[in-house]
Amino acid sequence: MTDKIGALLVTFNPNIPKLKESLNRIINQVSKVIIVDNGSNNISSIKKLSVQLEIKLLDLKKNYGIAGAQNRGFEFFFKNNFKWVLTLDQDTMVPFDTVKKMRASKKFKDSSTAILAMKYYDPSWKPAQIKRATEKQKETETQKWRIISSGNLVRTDIWNLVDGFDEWLFIDQVDFDFNAKVILAGYKIWQVNNLIMEHEIGKSIKKPVLTMMLLFKPNEFILDHSPMREYYIARNTIVYSKRYSSHPDLEKFKTNLFHEIIMTRKILLYQKPRIKKIQASWR
Repeated sequence: MTDKIGALLVTFNPNIPKLKESLNRIINQVSKVIIVDNGSNNISSIKKLSVQLEIKLLDLKKNYGIAGAQNRGFEFFFKNNFKWVLTLDQDTMVPFDTVKKMRASKKFKDSSTAILAMKYYDPSWKPAQIKRATEKQKETETQKWRIISSGNLVRTDIWNLVDGFDEWLFIDQVDFDFNAKVILAGYKIWQVNNLIMEHEIGKSIKKPVLTMMLLFKPNEFILDHSPMREYYIARNTIVYSKRYSSHPDLEKFKTNLFHEIIMTRKILLYQKPRIKKIQASWR
């Protein structure tokens, strides 16, 4: 297998101008880019963009979750002898020298390396949060135990070795579960500290008075979610904890069920229907 590198971008009802910018940032850095679409309502616009940029599109017709979409993309790259795949979300903006710097990392040629990741910030964060997330580090690489799904250079043979992403999880904890499987298989995850991407994780809720009344910290980062998303967040957090809490390097992520139930009070900050969201989380 050669050192060919591909890029996999998963879409679901994307903002087309942002998607185009994201693709333009990576298209000249890799041998091939694939869009895997999870049943978007604006699929016609995505198809038009893929033709314009001469990018392969896998239209799944319905939503298979982040795990299903990533597995379909990895299947293509693995069969076509790509050694590495860069995973991207539809709103991720990576530096134009991402692949160059990852190749230059001393961990790129290390046989124990499974994933190379990068630092990130959300442009909607407060200046202090962005500064903290992007501050310069002495180490060129930092070993990580859990990283978000976007902006990762992943070895396809290790994806195959650990049976890919868990499609039953569907969306939340899919990335952390994959990280854990990679670590348990004896491989390592490294963050390349001189690479920083712009990545939107969602707009935080700003209700300072109610936030304090509910005994959250004033700068607590809380995101609104749909009832379905609340269900997967709660369920998969418990599943991850049960699967990996006995591992010495992963036990720090163990969940206390009572604490998780108490934390659902954050849903009172959400938009309606709050009752449905609380029910979904408790279920």
